[in-house]
Amino acid sequence: MLGITALLSVSTLLLTGMVPTTVGGVAVDCLQPPVTGRVVAPYVAPPCPYCAGHRTIDFASVLGEAVVSPVAGVVTFYGFVAGRLYITIDPDRSTGYAADVVVTVGGMILDDAAAEGPNPRRGDPVRRGERVGDAGGQSVSLSVRREGPQPQYVDPTPLVGRWRSAARLVPRTGRFRPPATRLACPGAPNSR
Repeated sequence: MLGITALLSVSTLLLTGMVPTTVGGVAVDCLQPPVTGRVVAPYVAPPCPYCAGHRTIDFASVLGEAVVSPVAGVVTFYGFVAGRLYITIDPDRSTGYAADVVVTVGGMILDDAAAEGPNPRRGDPVRRGERVGDAGGQSVSLSVRREGPQPQYVDPTPLVGRWRSAARLVPRTGRFRPPATRLACPGAPNSR
């Protein structure tokens, strides 16, 4: 009976596209990169909780580029820290993240002139891929943190998906439609 349950669980993961990526042993949806740029500074774990380290992944960005929410959830913080604009999101439970996990994106600018721009506030729901700000022209950072008595940063690298499209031949007619892109999650089937 246990074997059938495990088989059904794996089948469900494969059919629904849920990724077998884990945070603390729990399967979670992958994170969408907040901008389209490449990683310019990787996560570097500190040797102790208060030691120096690089607790984020930094992505290259262009001034004014849209910054999107990496995960669906509720905004718990939107404001400035050390002169940079940050947004912290408490992931929706349907994404598989534990209740004590938060995701933060930083390096945005506040553009008061753009009335049509995003103005998320604490308590506002956001969808994965929804625009939450504009890049400040420097790197945009992404971090994952477990809250609690001793908050702990988690390496977000294995949780970040990559945009993929299927290779296609160009037809002789010259009428080419670009293939649809999808977010491929690390460890998910057909993610290469």
